[in-house]
Amino acid sequence: MLASRAAPEPGRPKTERVREIFSTLAPDYDRFNALSSLGLDRRWRRAAVEFADLERTSVVLDLAAGTADLTLALARYGRPARILTTDVVPEMLEVGRTKVAEYRGDTLIEFEVVDAQDLPFDDASFDAVAIAFGVRNLTDRMANFREVYRVLKPGGRYVVLEFSRPPFLPFRVLYHFYLHTVIPALGGLLTGNRASFGYLRDSILGFPRQTALVAELHRAGFPAVAWHNLTFGIVAVHVATK
Repeated sequence: MLASRAAPEPGRPKTERVREIFSTLAPDYDRFNALSSLGLDRRWRRAAVEFADLERTSVVLDLAAGTADLTLALARYGRPARILTTDVVPEMLEVGRTKVAEYRGDTLIEFEVVDAQDLPFDDASFDAVAIAFGVRNLTDRMANFREVYRVLKPGGRYVVLEFSRPPFLPFRVLYHFYLHTVIPALGGLLTGNRASFGYLRDSILGFPRQTALVAELHRAGFPAVAWHNLTFGIVAVHVATK
């Protein structure tokens, strides 16, 4: 295992709410992702892996990893030496463990319950850090960005895949209609828990646009930040280099 600092302190109220929501959604989360994104979520994760620019010797930290879909994409397409798969919700990680058990590649994959806002790892421990659709659920994004900067090796990359703001107004209006109507309805139909998908919708709508997120990453200490729109800007990949 990687060397650790002191264990993280208990989460803030929003963190506890996120734990509660995702522990309940864990069994149905993958099915919802596939249906709500029309299968595009796999393409988005593969694009994120490409931007990570991994090597066979890379050690990677996957934050807010949920059911390990990004972990498996990193392993299959990036083929690093090791991935530490982390999340604050044990129930999500348990689903991920089951999926990773069927993986037959060379990458070593380990699991640990970790709060992405307070990382229990030494400075300069990782060649790359990645997070997919988890940053918007954090109480304190800046704490996460600073912690990632600390645990990255010089030249390391933080790859952030997240829902974003389509720049083309007519498409953005259509997309927001989809968020307001289809997402809660589909989530409620699949899980019987419509309220939780209302939270997910609101977390997407309240997330900073691409350029604002770039500014936040710069303030956290990253000297170089680039971003790339996917699917007309429904999602974006931000790459922050230490």
